[in-house]
Amino acid sequence: MCAPFASNLSRLQDMAEAEEDSNSWAYLPDHIIVKVFSFLNLQDKFQASFVCKTWNDCFHYPILWSDFVFIIQDESENQASRHRKCLEMHGAHLKHVLMKVDQSKPLCRKVACDILNGVADLPDKTLSSIKIDFTGENPFFYAGAEFVQSLKKLFGSNPENLKISAHSLVNVDLSGMPVAFDDEVLNLLSQNHPLLESLNILNKVLVCKVSSECILNLVKKCRKLKKLFVFHCSMSDDTLVALAEDHRMPLDELGISCRREEKYGVDLSSEAWQQLMTKLPSLKVMLSFDHTCPLHRVSQIMKPEIPVHVLNLQTFTMIYEEVNQAASFYRNTLEVAVLQTRNSPELGRALVNLARHCSHLHTLIVYCVLKKEVVDEILSLRPKMKKDGTYILKWKPQAEPWYVGIEEGD
Repeated sequence: MCAPFASNLSRLQDMAEAEEDSNSWAYLPDHIIVKVFSFLNLQDKFQASFVCKTWNDCFHYPILWSDFVFIIQDESENQASRHRKCLEMHGAHLKHVLMKVDQSKPLCRKVACDILNGVADLPDKTLSSIKIDFTGENPFFYAGAEFVQSLKKLFGSNPENLKISAHSLVNVDLSGMPVAFDDEVLNLLSQNHPLLESLNILNKVLVCKVSSECILNLVKKCRKLKKLFVFHCSMSDDTLVALAEDHRMPLDELGISCRREEKYGVDLSSEAWQQLMTKLPSLKVMLSFDHTCPLHRVSQIMKPEIPVHVLNLQTFTMIYEEVNQAASFYRNTLEVAVLQTRNSPELGRALVNLARHCSHLHTLIVYCVLKKEVVDEILSLRPKMKKDGTYILKWKPQAEPWYVGIEEGD
């Protein structure tokens, strides 16, 4: 083989190898790899990071750690170690955090609290949103005291060390934690996080320990609040008036849940509601009643001045009079109604009345078996509801669970 030909062949081989290398996974642009990683869970991202140095570098991009889900479901030491390592390396990048914790397992509770304490100790944290969901069964007599202490630390038990401008929480959702929060927890939140925009404490704890004075204090300090979900016993006329004050962000949503505490509770006055509505005509209110709320209090708390968009009447009792009341009071606002009740001819007529008069009603969930003619009439009055499948209206007994949008007799 002549020298020039051999030289050219070698050059072609080098070019082919270079082209092959340039088409390999390692040569994908970083932003594409990061985008792919964003769809993977932590374990899959971790495994993918071993492919090459480029992928490992992408694994540590801060953007991949701004929205993070801590799933703490088993008592494996490997899981605990991974979560602690993630916090150590990327805690400063965490911005929106969701924690799913099996609180029935001691190690899971410990790991979850360690994470909360670790985030609280970060000198340059950027956390703005936190949501915590318990997924297991509470141990007997469990009050979640260790989580209360961790939340106090997270919210700023040492305010002198808290840089409000950089660290203020914006969204806090504790509705998934059946834990008895006290005033101190929320006072720390309002004191140290004045930029708060959303708070939900509607959990399944048996007794609410948050006072109306505490919520009033929070509303006065957190003037950017847009969404607030609390128990009725924690509300007061003064709080409604405070929400109507000038020089604060208008509240978009207010969720109020009524339970056993209403036996000795005080109603929110029509005058306070009217003052709030004059200031905030676009406010949407979710009003809920569970089976522990004394039945006679339901009709007392429901007032025509309240702009109820979502109504939950999950009382397990005869509530047709309250349904008729809702049709009269909330005909211009009601969009969603959920009922857990018992069937009767009066209930059927009340539901038809609700469908006829509430022109904005788009979702109706009824957890009892109705008459077929009642179901047919409701769906004929609300054809869009039938088209969208945003209802549960059964006329045949069926095994639960019942799913929204499945045909009424199927």
